[in-house]
Amino acid sequence: MLNKKAQSVINLYSEMKKAINDNSNTYTWLISKCDRQQSLANLKRKGRGIEGMSLNSFKKYCIDYIQCEGSLNGYEVVDNLRKELIKRHKNISLESSNEGPNLTPMEEAKQLIDNLQRDQAILVRAYNDLNRLVLDLLANSNGNALEYNKHKNLYADYFGLKKEVDNEK
Repeated sequence: MLNKKAQSVINLYSEMKKAINDNSNTYTWLISKCDRQQSLANLKRKGRGIEGMSLNSFKKYCIDYIQCEGSLNGYEVVDNLRKELIKRHKNISLESSNEGPNLTPMEEAKQLIDNLQRDQAILVRAYNDLNRLVLDLLANSNGNALEYNKHKNLYADYFGLKKEVDNEK
């Protein structure tokens, strides 16, 4: 009895062999993952008995369970088949699981602006947390008035603000 990963590699190999001779769009789910070895190793298709795994595990199970051809081990056989699939089917439009729906340039710009504003808010929050820590350290140590003033000026220059602390005005 084979374990799940071994059976997964065997199932993937048989699907790849079927896809090599198929000219329809039936195997776009497989061909879209053939661009990189890691993508192929991570491929999951429960209905076909294919489980995702790390690249090293994928190599190991291919070597152990895929029949060698000539001087090529099982992994090299699968890798050559992957390259052949890409070469034969590169004109087919591939489905991508990472892309969202097609957006107009205006919608893309709005989405980009939202992402940038979100990143800016994260950076401001991180800087404020860091500023709070530095001010606490400076306030708790004696004789650091010069460093404290430098820090206040840096904060004011960066944000255009003046920092108020409990022990000031």
